[in-house]
Amino acid sequence: MSNSFEYKDSIVFHPGYYVKESIEYYGLSQEDYAKRLGTTPKNLSKLIHGEQSLSIDIAMRLSRLTGTSIEYWLNLQKIYDSAIASIKSDKELEEERSVLKELGYDYFKKNFNLPELKRRLDDQVAELRAFLNVSSLTV
Repeated sequence: MSNSFEYKDSIVFHPGYYVKESIEYYGLSQEDYAKRLGTTPKNLSKLIHGEQSLSIDIAMRLSRLTGTSIEYWLNLQKIYDSAIASIKSDKELEEERSVLKELGYDYFKKNFNLPELKRRLDDQVAELRAFLNVSSLTV
């Protein structure tokens, strides 16, 4: 895994990216930083590489070590998680558009009185999801 994720014109940083910056700022090795943080070097490495989410416990320890708030660290995780969820949703919507083209919205509009939504693929996807009572057309 990586501590950053690029998608289209955006880049999202995992909280581990900022932990790594903190380690560099203090001029410590990861092992020394892990000791000061009260965790294992392995757990710290997983966090830095984006392989593990930031726990409340580690956020509390980071806040004490760096003089920041717990909320600062938890918000970094929340922002990262929200961005990743949004990216996944966007990718799934792209897949759903392909499924919609295969199914054909016109069939459902004609036979089941779905509303006219010309050239509004995302709205057609949403309407068909609701009609079929599924969370995704890829199901």
